[in-house]
Formats: sequence, structure tokens, C-alpha cells
Amino acid sequence: MSRLDARVKTEIPALVTQHIGGPEEEVIVQELSLSNLLMNGWTPKVHDTLRVKMTLPKGNEVEVFGDSVRVHDSDSALRLYCPEYTTTLELWKFIKTRIHYLTTCPYCNQENESHSDHCATCGLYLNFDDQNYIDKHIQETFLQRINRRIGKMSSDYLQRVLTHIDREELAAKGMSMDEQFIGTSKTMLEVFSLIRKFALVEGPVLILGESGTGKDLAARAIHERSDRSNSSFVVINCAAIPEGLLEAELFGYEKGAFTGAYMNKKGKFELAHGGTVFLDEIGELPLPLQAKLLRVLEDQRVERLGSKGSRKVDVRIIAATNKNLEQEVMSRRFRVDLYHRINTFTITLSPLRNRGEDKEVIAKYYLAKFCAQEGVPKRFSKEAIETINMYSWPGNVRELINKVRRAIVVSEGDVIVPCDLSTEVLEDNRFNCIGKAKTNIEKQHLVEILRMTSKNISKASRLLGVSRPTLYTLLKKYDLNSAHKS
Repeated sequence: MSRLDARVKTEIPALVTQHIGGPEEEVIVQELSLSNLLMNGWTPKVHDTLRVKMTLPKGNEVEVFGDSVRVHDSDSALRLYCPEYTTTLELWKFIKTRIHYLTTCPYCNQENESHSDHCATCGLYLNFDDQNYIDKHIQETFLQRINRRIGKMSSDYLQRVLTHIDREELAAKGMSMDEQFIGTSKTMLEVFSLIRKFALVEGPVLILGESGTGKDLAARAIHERSDRSNSSFVVINCAAIPEGLLEAELFGYEKGAFTGAYMNKKGKFELAHGGTVFLDEIGELPLPLQAKLLRVLEDQRVERLGSKGSRKVDVRIIAATNKNLEQEVMSRRFRVDLYHRINTFTITLSPLRNRGEDKEVIAKYYLAKFCAQEGVPKRFSKEAIETINMYSWPGNVRELINKVRRAIVVSEGDVIVPCDLSTEVLEDNRFNCIGKAKTNIEKQHLVEILRMTSKNISKASRLLGVSRPTLYTLLKKYDLNSAHKS
């Protein structure tokens, strides 16, 4: 059976750790491919998951993760997880220089007497001079890589993988399924499922979530998947319109109903006839208007200001709020009968801080989207990705989108670093950018970072976005040299 990736002999120094911030062991990587490595000098347990930091020639440092699959004496074999694309390219550049036996296929070890671009035995591509070689090789071996992993995947996880692939394909076309609803976390997959289900029924929908989580997009997604998608989607923000004008906006008015009413005017419900009305921030709706809204829900009738009769309307109502409506009901600021009427079908949007890997997925999606719009090539550094994953994002997805857009503009060169994300000016400034504000760094900030990283200099320097020498200088400045590990 042929190998997935070419394996070469090496003598690469590396540091191995079993968890972030844990002790690092020095080893030598003796054999290396894109999917496996053999190291000597320390033996973990079989099935341990390890992080390996290797220093390649010319000082390039790469980081990979792998599971220990075989241990013998002081040698350990690891099956690697697929690294990021830039890391894959760095590894391939090194591996390629070690492949000297071109008359023998490095995948199946059979003679390649024809010297063709493809091995006559295993059929894999062998033109290593091709600048796009690694891209073609990954495409050729993609199904094999998936088949080797599929036994460990649940049906739920497989669905997440397929969803991610389809979203990437849409992103390449400048589109997305639900814009801010990008992600593969379990909570968001549940939201996607509820949106599809609720779109098929006619009852009111209540969407709950913090500001910036995308409640408006959830409402639009429901409308666009419903039988009302060809009709109007009318939005009204209950918190943005003064109470004295809100009733006229919602229900309309007759000529002469009040000073300045020179003509009849339809309200939002009449304008949305046959479609959907989205009441954003319904928790801000005054009590008198709550009673009128309840009538619309129960009778599908509206009464304009100054009118002597009501009008029949055919609308679906979707409401959203960042308030705790149960608490509002207990405080008598929200009608209990209206609450129970709109709480038939409820969707709760999780804050971004609770969506795990989605933070990185969303950031990369919008980076690719904005770069395509601006015609510029940009990518996140590893430190920037770490900052994105650890920052609490109090403004949720909306804040993340704005920070990514800003970072593209302010970043120097093709790489976005933690400083460019400007998270240091916000509430969660534990991961402050030292590179641009060294003179303002306080001693307790360094102490906190060292505590969080178990005094590991490599980890601390990455979180702070500075080099190790710079961090050593700061430690000396604040007399913290005795409080760290190398």
C-alpha cells in the first residue's frame, strides 16, 4: 500500500508538549512527511495528542499537532493532523529538498522506469518541479485522507464538514448562506435547523440574543425560506422610533387624524400584507401598543389612527429582543398574554464568545470576502488567530466583522498581527498589543499573562504579539526575570 505523503530522513530539533502552557520536551525529528513524523528523545503514551514545534533550516519555525500511534524504546511515531495551508507549504519546501531518489516513487517505493509525471504503480503525481505540486497532490489524495478519518466522525460532524465545504464554495463566489450565520459549532447548526423548520409554519417567531449576534439576519433567513419569500419583508426597530410616532408607523393613519396628517398613510402591517413584519427590539414596545399588537396576532386586523374601522391584513410577525422577556413580564413592563402569544417558536442566538471555533471560521470568511472586494492579499498570523479565539468579543459578530475590516486597512504587508485587530482598546485587554504600546504596559499585565501561561515564555510572547527578546527586555524592566520558564 502506498503512502499518502513522501517521507524523508531528517535531524530536526523540536519541542513537544501535551497541552498549552505545559512543559516542553526536547526531541529530534528523524523522519517527516506531511501526515506523519518519527521523533527520538521522549516517549509519550500511545494515543496522546501532542503539539510539535520544529525549527526548520533558515530558522523557520512550524507547529503541527499529532496523535502518538506507535512507541518503541525512545522513538515515537505520530500521525499528524492536517496543518494550515501556510504550514503545509513550509513543510513541503523542506521535504522536497530531501527527495533525491527520483528514479523511485517516494510513495510506493517502486521503480519509475518511464520517468513520467505519474507513477506507473500507484498513479500519484511526481513532477516535483511543478510550483503547484502540493495543491495537485492534496487534490489527488483528498478522498484517501477523508476515508482514514471517517470512522471517527459522527453523522453530526459529517454534516458540519459538508456545510463548511459548501460555505467555502459560496464564499469563493462572493456569497454566503446566511452572512453572519457562518460557522460549524453545534449551537449554530441547531439554529440553522430551527430556521428551516420555522420557515415552513405560519406562527410568530421570537428571536433572542445579545446585540450583534445577527437576530435581523435570522429573521430574514426565515422569511426567505418561507412561502412568503416573494412578498415584502418589512423591518421596524421599536427602540429607534419615538413612542409618539411608533403607533402611526405600525398601524398608519387617516387624513386629519392629527396635525400634519394631510393624507392617508398605510402602516407597516398594511405595507407587509402577504409578507412578514420584523419587530426588532420588541421589548421596547410601549404597553398600549402591545395591546394593539396582540389584536393583530389574534385577529389579523389593524386600525389606523383616526379610522372608524379596522382592516384585514395577512402578515407573519417575527420579533426579536436582547431583553429577558420573562423578567420584563414579572416587572409588568411586558404583557404576559403577548409574551405567550409570540413565544410559540423561539430561537436563541448564542454570543460569539460561546461559539468556539466559529470565531476563527467567521474571521477567515470575512477576511477572504473583504480582501476579494479590495483586491488585496492578506492573511492572519498565528498570533492574530490566537487573539481572535481568546478575545471575548462583547460586540459579538458585528464587532468581529468591523475589526477584520479595519485590520485589512491598517495592517502593514500581507500579514495581519494582533496589533491590527485593535482589541487592546476594548474591555477585554488581557491580550494587549505590546508592539505598539510598550511604554504604557503595566507590570501587573505581564504578571497576569505569565500566570495564564504557567510562566511559559514562548506562549506569553505569542499572546502579547512580541518576540522572545522583546519580552525578556520587559521582564528585566519590571524585575520579573525570576518568574518565568524558558
